[in-house]
Amino acid sequence: MRVRRASYRAAVAAVMAALAIAISALRLEFPFYPLVFLKFDLAEIPSVLAFALVGARWSYLCALSHFAGLLARGSDPLGASMKLVAVISMLAGLQIARHRWKLAILSAMVTRSFAMSVANLAVLGFLFPSWLDFAWKLLTSVGMPVRSREDALLATLALTAVYNCLHVLLSVIPAAAIAKEVERRIGVARAAAKSE
Repeated sequence: MRVRRASYRAAVAAVMAALAIAISALRLEFPFYPLVFLKFDLAEIPSVLAFALVGARWSYLCALSHFAGLLARGSDPLGASMKLVAVISMLAGLQIARHRWKLAILSAMVTRSFAMSVANLAVLGFLFPSWLDFAWKLLTSVGMPVRSREDALLATLALTAVYNCLHVLLSVIPAAAIAKEVERRIGVARAAAKSE
């Protein structure tokens, strides 16, 4: 029975990872305005669905497989790494309150926003400070009163936090609805996830 359960979990994680890679290949995404370099990416939903169906450990494996698939497809390593940090931090937030969806969503918003603020601070403040100029231009093009690099950085980090909170909703709500329907029809999701 234990081997059968592990096989089921591995199969679900593999299917979800393949689905995430396929969604990425199809570029099912749309930009966040005004920071159009931030994209709402539907490829995060399978990792959250794996979390709901088979548990946290397998959802992390799904996210790592998605990351490896992005790199194998020739994606930008920094972008793929930022995506991995976003998804892993969101899953960690969900895991903190995993049996209470509303609290888990709030926790995921906090952990993802914090992790991505730190990551973006490193990228924009230290690794590639010239990218902040692009963000500054985007902010001023929509009439935001940005007068200095510090203002641009703070506004970019604040808007990125808003984006990350919205992305948690975009990733979790459909995954939770699908998991609920799978559980209703098949009856295996909750038992498999709870036993982890």
